[in-house]
Amino acid sequence: MANKLYASFNYFDLYFTRKDVDSMPLSGACDGTVNVIANKPYIIRQFAAIDNSKLIKELIEYGAWDEIELQDKQANIERVIWIGCLDIKEREFMECDE
Repeated sequence: MANKLYASFNYFDLYFTRKDVDSMPLSGACDGTVNVIANKPYIIRQFAAIDNSKLIKELIEYGAWDEIELQDKQANIERVIWIGCLDIKEREFMECDE
């Protein structure tokens, strides 16, 4: 797959396509966009290899969700997609600003 953009987390790495990263809004509602990305085969394959315990360890560090909320793997996948795409956008912005 051409144009892979990588997001590095503490417990795993993921890649996204340029189109998917660009489709993620910087503000406002993004649930629809996250859902579309979450259902793409290349994303499903990556998350199939990541145990929910790793997602929980990653997300607990943000302090935005409690232990009960973090038991839902699909919700965790969507959270990580959102964070990953925005991290890539932020990194690219910072690189352009240098």
